[in-house]
Amino acid sequence: MDATFLEQILIIFALSIGALALCYRLKMPGIVAFFLTGIIAGPHGLGLITNRADVEILAELGIIFLLFTIGMELSLKSLLEMKKGMLTGGVLQIGLTIGVVAVIASAFGLAPPEAIFFGMLLAHTSTTVMLTVFQHRGEVDTPPVRLALGISVLQDLSTVPMILLVPMLGGMGSAGVVPSLINFGIGLILLGVVTVSALWVVPRLLYRVASLRSRELFMITVITLCLGTAWLTSRAGLSLALGAFLAGLIISESEYSNAALSSVIPFRDIFTSFFFVSMGMLLNTGFFAAHALPIVGLIIGIIILKAIIGAVAVIPAGVSLQNMILTGLAIGQIGEFAFILSRSGIEYGLLGPDLEQVFLAVSVGTMTVAPFVIASAPRVTSAVRRLPLPGWLKARDAALKVAPANGPKKGHIVIVGFGPMGRHVADAARSTGVPYMAIELNPKTVREERKKGEPIFFGDAINESVLANAGVEGARVVVITIPNAATARQVTAIARKMNPKCAIITRTRYMEDSLSLYTLGADEVICEEFETAAEVLMRVLIKYPVPKTDIDRLVASMRTDRYEMLREASEQVPSLRDIELHLDNAAISIVRVEEGAPIAGKTLAETNLRQKYDVTVLAIRRGAETLAGPDGGTMIEAGDLCILIDAGRGNGEISPLFRRRSDAVSSSSPKNQSEQT
Repeated sequence: MDATFLEQILIIFALSIGALALCYRLKMPGIVAFFLTGIIAGPHGLGLITNRADVEILAELGIIFLLFTIGMELSLKSLLEMKKGMLTGGVLQIGLTIGVVAVIASAFGLAPPEAIFFGMLLAHTSTTVMLTVFQHRGEVDTPPVRLALGISVLQDLSTVPMILLVPMLGGMGSAGVVPSLINFGIGLILLGVVTVSALWVVPRLLYRVASLRSRELFMITVITLCLGTAWLTSRAGLSLALGAFLAGLIISESEYSNAALSSVIPFRDIFTSFFFVSMGMLLNTGFFAAHALPIVGLIIGIIILKAIIGAVAVIPAGVSLQNMILTGLAIGQIGEFAFILSRSGIEYGLLGPDLEQVFLAVSVGTMTVAPFVIASAPRVTSAVRRLPLPGWLKARDAALKVAPANGPKKGHIVIVGFGPMGRHVADAARSTGVPYMAIELNPKTVREERKKGEPIFFGDAINESVLANAGVEGARVVVITIPNAATARQVTAIARKMNPKCAIITRTRYMEDSLSLYTLGADEVICEEFETAAEVLMRVLIKYPVPKTDIDRLVASMRTDRYEMLREASEQVPSLRDIELHLDNAAISIVRVEEGAPIAGKTLAETNLRQKYDVTVLAIRRGAETLAGPDGGTMIEAGDLCILIDAGRGNGEISPLFRRRSDAVSSSSPKNQSEQT
């Protein structure tokens, strides 16, 4: 191996380490780090890489492995199973972007083929950038993010037919149109060959190879299929990238696709980084400096244009105005597949040197600011709501159907978000007879649950009118189960403003979000990250000879230490559970007085609970009324909920006093008492 070549690879890796660390600290996608590496090491930067051709070879392999893994991950079946909203939104977004950009580019003097091709480039969005941003925010599973990711995946798939169309665009108006049509026909024939191979040939071949149980043989066979198919399509006059994608589709339909994917991913990650480094090396920093203002203007204009088109494209999916804006902003940047498509455009003369520099600068710029653009969604939504919007668009923020006329308006639970957690809360409330009302942003979920009789309606809970429709002003508890941290903060603040007395229980995924939720008015913040750690700790200790009481006390102490620190920072009042932890020999319990219980109809003085059982009644809940700090003359009635502090911890069994007489006699028999002891 040439020592110079090894030196250049070492320079790229060393610079990438620093760039990746910087981007990680700034919460930017890793792709930006590779672009930055190429800019620094390239001929327009420090000039550390003297032979760009060697890097180009590695970059070409990166394109091949990237398209190959995309083909394996998507598969033909997955294309047919895409949801209607994603499919419709993706097709609309791609078509509108190409059309609008082509018209604007033509107005600025570009020829129609070049204008259409530029629209094809801008129609792409970076799935990698979106995943990185939303994974950090913990919002990958939310409906608007799933919709945006689905559209982005469809854009990635559209790269294949676009690559087939590039030769036709390059041949427009010349004698080259006939060869282009021939190449397009060859591409269609290859798709037929892919289908046949996926169904019959490749599964049998991989079965034979896998039966030999040689990991090396299997890996070499998979890579040979990838490179061989790419070479065949290249010989047929088509691109290497198209062949790699088709090879991935072929393998995806076999039962060995997962094993093949795991074998190729390390190669993909390494070589793909070289591809983005090579694209960074192409960026002329001098050209950017000379045209900085127009390029910055283009970056802002393209983000706004793509955001508007993206928001319009998801209108048929029936999403709210907030989710329309979030989806539009999420797909506002230009994606990595646009760089792959640009290589074909350069080859066929659709992307000249100056236009290529503009495209590179704008693409890197949109990717760099993508995290900040996505984070601005709540502020942009608030600003858009102040505009004179059409009535049908404003109605997307309101309820599709108002709450039932007999819905609860006082003392109930308001559940914001009806995912798995919201359903569990509703089930528990229903089984205990507690009234509740749910708000959900997914219209399909609302429609299905209303058919089952659930008190649920469609609406965006960051609007006061929606919360008012759920009766937040009279609610006793508001449970916020949505995983979007920014939205949870907004709903918490609005609910606290509308009802200062209600208890607000909020879910969050990360501890770093807890303090802000407490500050905004949440009474309890359930952190998934911390609760998972506590549960794991408990299950680990159970495997050892540690008494369960010690485990419970350790876990409870860990919880109170962590949550108390947050509450103190937000000046929140400790909960009953926290008070219990500071009383060494006491336990707090809530007991219902049953009809016919020995204690029913007696005053607290007559029950003599404190002297006989070392038990103090802190409060009595009677219907909608709470009797705090009851005195000796307070009468205990059937149906009361008594909040007790038992300082004796076993000195006396008091539960029979609260049950009906027949149960009390059975429970207080000598045999039962000895068993309890």
